[in-house]
Amino acid sequence: MARATRFLIALTAAALVVAACGDDTPASTTTTTDGATTTSNPPVGALADEFDELIEAAETVRNLQFLADPVITVVSTEELAERVRQDIEDELDPADLVIDQAFFELLGILPADLDLGQAITDLYSEQVAGFYDHETGELVVGGDTEMTALTKVIMVHELVHALTDQHFDLSTLTDLSDAERYHEASAYLTLVEGDATYFQIVYLQSLPVSEQLEAATEALEYDSTVLDTLPAWFGEDLSFPYDAGFLFVEDLVARGGSAAVDRAYQRIPTTVEQVIHPEVYRTFEPSREVTLPGNAIVPGYEITEEGELGEWNLRLYLLDGVEDADSIIGSAGWGGDDYRILWNGTDVAFAYEFQGDTPRDAEELAGLLAESVDARMAVGNGSTRNGATVFQGEDYAWILLDGSSVYFVAASDPAAGQSLAEVLTPVDG
Repeated sequence: MARATRFLIALTAAALVVAACGDDTPASTTTTTDGATTTSNPPVGALADEFDELIEAAETVRNLQFLADPVITVVSTEELAERVRQDIEDELDPADLVIDQAFFELLGILPADLDLGQAITDLYSEQVAGFYDHETGELVVGGDTEMTALTKVIMVHELVHALTDQHFDLSTLTDLSDAERYHEASAYLTLVEGDATYFQIVYLQSLPVSEQLEAATEALEYDSTVLDTLPAWFGEDLSFPYDAGFLFVEDLVARGGSAAVDRAYQRIPTTVEQVIHPEVYRTFEPSREVTLPGNAIVPGYEITEEGELGEWNLRLYLLDGVEDADSIIGSAGWGGDDYRILWNGTDVAFAYEFQGDTPRDAEELAGLLAESVDARMAVGNGSTRNGATVFQGEDYAWILLDGSSVYFVAASDPAAGQSLAEVLTPVDG
């Protein structure tokens, strides 16, 4: 949801296994080498000896030159994990986590015995192998006594971030977030991570085969204990900016080289749909304007979050209960949407309106959404009432298909859900 997006943006995203971006300001001494300003806390092995070579490699693969020497910090893997953990704990709002926990449990995608805040903290501490702070221009990477092949790849990933920041100003990500344009921020984040991921692969392929195998082996041996214990959507969401972003940038490069990637920072994608489907980006098709009724509220509840959900979050959260292939089909017809989360201190409610590209897209989504709800929510069997599919058990869910639109309500208090459903039912429905 948007709150999850805000968290990723606050850390400037974390990566699965290979690299990440984030915010951190270390307390350390500063020294200068021939090519780069480096910080050490203290120096770990002789890694700094290879900085200049990696800087040149990043400039070569990305076809950009540094405008100022990058600031590089190498810390032990233990210190990196601790710094990431501290960043996460500083960013997480306990009040928001309570609502998120209740909402994810309502959707049936989070076990009741799993602490969401602890899971996020443990996961990011385990998976982040490096980050770039666009506010300070500092690159931080974890390493112990030597520069391994995987460490080099991580370093190049982060150096590409530093390069693009100097040329295109990655503060755009923060600006979009501050303006609460979270869906656009997600699309921009995917471009940024896809850029660094694509060119780190180009660098990897330039290494001797022995080093490529070494990097691959090290990545496969990376500790994933926490990740393996969590629902699959945690890892899918964590890796999405890198996986989808790689394919997006690959398409750009195939059509116009690295210059096409540069141009994408001047004409940034505005929806995640444009990133998932590069042909949509090429026509710059905007999302359809969808706005939930202002009276889609419940007495005693407050709106804690609202905005555009987007194709990826629709697939990840609302269609988690169906097969992957079906969730892709169900979300691919996304044309625009609007959602709202309401909270009364105990119960949570969710209102959603989807606009498909065609009536058939809406019909597909409505059917799959009902299937997903039936599979994962505590709502019992569904029934048809006044043209809508209604599920009522411990919790409540309601789905209505109306032309190219799909309306969806989920609530932990059935009375609140029924109230929202009444408001969302079209007058001529």
